[in-house]
Amino acid sequence: MGFLQKVDEEPEEHDVSKELFLGIMMLMLCLGILILNVASPVWRVHQHDPEEGALVVVYTEHGFGLSVDGIAVDFELNEWSLRRRLAGLVAEPETELHLINKGGSRETVVRHAALADSLLSTDGAGNKVRTAVYMHGW
Repeated sequence: MGFLQKVDEEPEEHDVSKELFLGIMMLMLCLGILILNVASPVWRVHQHDPEEGALVVVYTEHGFGLSVDGIAVDFELNEWSLRRRLAGLVAEPETELHLINKGGSRETVVRHAALADSLLSTDGAGNKVRTAVYMHGW
């Protein structure tokens, strides 16, 4: 009988209207966030177009290479020539690197971006020396 006496002594008031109101408010908040994200996604990357003097690599379905205008490949590269270009950029911390995907393999672009970022983002002492590698065409 001890359990039944406790239940009788401590009745809880349950206000359904407050819970319903809070549920509706949470639903409206979630709906508002969803609408705002569709209109202007929070995760949208800022577009930073290549400036004069930047190293621009364009990836197409036929391969990848250096570009002057960021549209067409002007000088074809292979893996080793790209690595030599990246090694040359280590001494030029003011030069930006842009990787533009125009139909090439995403895996190749991401692999090259990871390699470039590891080589170019920090100096020998671990200090940040340049902004991150810019990737376009996603």
